[in-house]
Amino acid sequence: MKKIVPFYLFFLFTFLMGCNEKDTSFTLNGNITGLKSDTLLVFHQVPETQLDTIIAEKGKFNYTFSPDTFTIFSLLLDSTKTYPIYADKGEKVKIYGSLDSLRVEGNGENQLLGEILKQLEKTDSLTLRKSLDSIIKSNPYSFTNLHLIEKYYVQDGFSDYEALQKLIGGLSGIIKDTPYMMNLQAKVENQIKRNRNRNIYTLLNKDRNGEGIKWASISDQYILLDFWASWNPESVAAQDSLVPVLDKLKKKNFLVVSISLDLDKQAWLKAIAERDTTHWKQLCDFTGWNNNLIKDQGIRELPSNILLNPHKQIIARDIRGEKLIEKVQQQIKQDEEREKREKERKNRKYKRI
Repeated sequence: MKKIVPFYLFFLFTFLMGCNEKDTSFTLNGNITGLKSDTLLVFHQVPETQLDTIIAEKGKFNYTFSPDTFTIFSLLLDSTKTYPIYADKGEKVKIYGSLDSLRVEGNGENQLLGEILKQLEKTDSLTLRKSLDSIIKSNPYSFTNLHLIEKYYVQDGFSDYEALQKLIGGLSGIIKDTPYMMNLQAKVENQIKRNRNRNIYTLLNKDRNGEGIKWASISDQYILLDFWASWNPESVAAQDSLVPVLDKLKKKNFLVVSISLDLDKQAWLKAIAERDTTHWKQLCDFTGWNNNLIKDQGIRELPSNILLNPHKQIIARDIRGEKLIEKVQQQIKQDEEREKREKERKNRKYKRI
């Protein structure tokens, strides 16, 4: 019996060790239809950047690795679509469907992102930004915000940098400390400083009568410089969208100055016939993209606009609709409160004298 005991002890030890061993590898199982290339690029972003590849067979593939810690990587599909995947130890994730309708099955961040993207597919384009703001604010600790901010704000040309800064400010520290978000925060802060320090002191364009606008005569107004052209349908539609904005702000110190890139004077005169009013000035120098203001402000597409405060400082770019109305009303309120405080301060000073 003495010789048999060690055998059982060894067997028990081996069994217990096997039970304690846990598979720490991450596996992504894929089945994507419509891929033009069998080679998929993989970009690892967190905790460190690196590049990998996956070889698919008729859209089917398995990607397995052992992450040391929580890892974020993105699949680049046919050089057109990027999809983020969140990898953790022992996790198994599935991605399937077509390029236009991808679905992911998994836990944690993968499950959350899948649910959010399904929700956004059903969201109207007019309310998309509001929905995104709400989703991001409701999930401050989620890494899905990296993808949402990159795709729907950065890539989409969102230029309300102060709003973006506020949105990022509401995220948790662990999200803000990722390399991507730290780099984005620095860019946003620099852009805000650049916008705040820039003034437009002169406006050389002329109206239909060949006269310019005297800056001194409109020193107390908020001015929207709206860039458009009669030959550009998108910018014409943007001009139409300013009508309800003016209606809501007509009792405020708000003026629209439309600067056209038209080259044909008759086409321009025909297009502005209904919009050249007291609160809406139409200007053009018929130089198109060679317009000095266009070049100075780096404007490369239409429609585009710049919002100025009464000091001719740029306070917003490419802002429209309700956001434009809210911005002007907010700035007016802040200026009124600032003037009130300054008046109270002077009154206290005179009383002491």
